[in-house]
Amino acid sequence: MASDKNIGKSKPKSKANDQGRYTQDPDPGKVNDPGSVYQPEDPPTFEKVWLMFQETDKKFLESDKKWQKTERFLKEKSLETDRLMKEQSRETDKRFKETERLVRDVSKNIGGLNNSVGEVAEEYFFRALEKLTEVAGVKIQRVGKLYGQIKDLQREYDVVLFGHNALIAVEIKHKLETNDVIAYCEKSLPVLKQVFPEYAAYKVIGGMAGMTAKKDAVKLAIEKGLLVFTQSGQKLWLRNPEGFEPKEF
Repeated sequence: MASDKNIGKSKPKSKANDQGRYTQDPDPGKVNDPGSVYQPEDPPTFEKVWLMFQETDKKFLESDKKWQKTERFLKEKSLETDRLMKEQSRETDKRFKETERLVRDVSKNIGGLNNSVGEVAEEYFFRALEKLTEVAGVKIQRVGKLYGQIKDLQREYDVVLFGHNALIAVEIKHKLETNDVIAYCEKSLPVLKQVFPEYAAYKVIGGMAGMTAKKDAVKLAIEKGLLVFTQSGQKLWLRNPEGFEPKEF
């Protein structure tokens, strides 16, 4: 039977049990005070900081080398660009000078061609006009040219049909245009007797001839009282209408 002495008394807790129990900290890296700041367990040492600086310095050196390499590349490209631009400039200048030379040669050739064409026109009309026996009531005695100068006044007349006390001065053009008519009427015919005073008593008639002639040029020449000659099928063609009375200069 159990002893009455143990009735109504509780057994004391075992100290061994208290010592055997523990509560696990949910975050062992923090202190238990909720208002405290986190502190690492191992603070940085001098060696760690020094290694960090060495690594940073190494990266700076690598970046500097890359920049130097980039700068050297850009400098080389710049020098190459300058060289190419200078070469291109020299080549452009060379081509420009060559173009200038070609233009001069072409202009010279065109000038020579124009002179040759003009000479051909003069030769054609000279041969054709010297076959005429009478033009505008003037009986032709001979055919020639006139060239003279008095002081600063110089004039040349391409073909001149001489008659008795009359002459017909004809200006020859490969292509007859209105400005040719105006210039001849205003600058050449009015001074013929001044440059050639030996023909002061002559009746002077003006004429124009062209291998080709614009309609407005032919019309203007007729209106100004000039004889107009062109060629058609290798034949001389007098363009003035029947009954035309030429002007005396």
